[in-house]
Amino acid sequence: MKVFLPRKSFFVPILISFGFAACVSAGSSGPSGQGGSGSADAGSGGLTGSQSGGRSGSGSGGTTAGTGGMGGLGGSLATGGTSGTGGATSTAFTCPPGPFPSLQLPTTAPVRIPDAPPTVNDTFNNNGNNFTIVEGPVWIGDALYVSEIGSSSQPPPPSRVIKITATDAVTIAIPPDSGSNGLAVDRDGALATANHGAGGIVKFNLTTGARSTVIAQYNGSRFNSPNDLTIRSDGTIYFSDPAFQAPNPQPQQGKTWVYMLPPNATTAMAVAQTLSNPNGVTLSLDEKTLYIGDGGGVRTFGVHTDGTLDASGIPFGGTAFSSGATDGMAIDCAGNLYVVRVNSHDIVVLSPSGQMIGSPITVPGGGQITNSAFGGTDHKTLYITAMGTGTQRGVFKLAMPIPGMPY
Repeated sequence: MKVFLPRKSFFVPILISFGFAACVSAGSSGPSGQGGSGSADAGSGGLTGSQSGGRSGSGSGGTTAGTGGMGGLGGSLATGGTSGTGGATSTAFTCPPGPFPSLQLPTTAPVRIPDAPPTVNDTFNNNGNNFTIVEGPVWIGDALYVSEIGSSSQPPPPSRVIKITATDAVTIAIPPDSGSNGLAVDRDGALATANHGAGGIVKFNLTTGARSTVIAQYNGSRFNSPNDLTIRSDGTIYFSDPAFQAPNPQPQQGKTWVYMLPPNATTAMAVAQTLSNPNGVTLSLDEKTLYIGDGGGVRTFGVHTDGTLDASGIPFGGTAFSSGATDGMAIDCAGNLYVVRVNSHDIVVLSPSGQMIGSPITVPGGGQITNSAFGGTDHKTLYITAMGTGTQRGVFKLAMPIPGMPY
């Protein structure tokens, strides 16, 4: 295998791809009646949003259903609550306020979750014999959701969404026509997908299965193959658009950029135009920085108030990325960044200042690592996805000392 892999190509089954599910970050506090902004997770809503820091927004019960308060620093967006004072509310993850101790990475190895993805009587992956990619982990409510991307001689490849509960029960959440790669959750609790099938951003209602295409064109043509996305507290979506899984002739756009889609907008803006085949995108906890990965490592871009980015990114992580290509990212409640290194087949953990912490995380017996996200009942489980055949491919989990964001 070459040191730098030919990623996201599916002309033959052995060509492989990489993508992300990015983490939605927290935001700042807001005035009464509008909670502090945060990232997307389920929460309660009402007339007044909470200003306290935390991953989930909350609001006092109103006489009518209200839009969820936005989470404060370290928080995530909440969905609307039920009507009436004292009505039922949904619970979203809230980052502890900290401070957190210095991160000590576990010395134990990640453990594979059985049957994730399913391989018995499974035609999608030929009972585990065909090469597939497991990608885009996101924790929503009480379960983890991941994409499984199949092999195809003619891109874009098929994909489906798998659900894994905290007790490792595995089911198919969306059948093999999801078109999904990277996954996220919006402030209304919908599953948002970077969708190479539709060539855009597609959302799914996890209760009804209904889907809606948010955007699928730029300058009159479909996007190449949207790979990863992250959602700012105000609903702004950032997504990468490499050409890895684009249909022939590829690419559709002629350029591989990162785009920004403001709330309620119907036209995307190209906001990072200096990278070749950008891959993972992740917001920092304070939403002032967007991390973008590509074949040369990770760069940071300052985020302006209107959501636009600095014109040029700053290299992040120093020699941690001397081997080049990166894939998925996750972030914990202390702001440490977990980045998949493609050619090293591991995850390197970087402090907010970009210093490497401990030894890289490896997955013995696993295939090429693609991504990671935090979940579980206390959000202290790091879920790691990998691609390959048989037991190389799948979802692995590792107990962590510090909780983290759901994607």
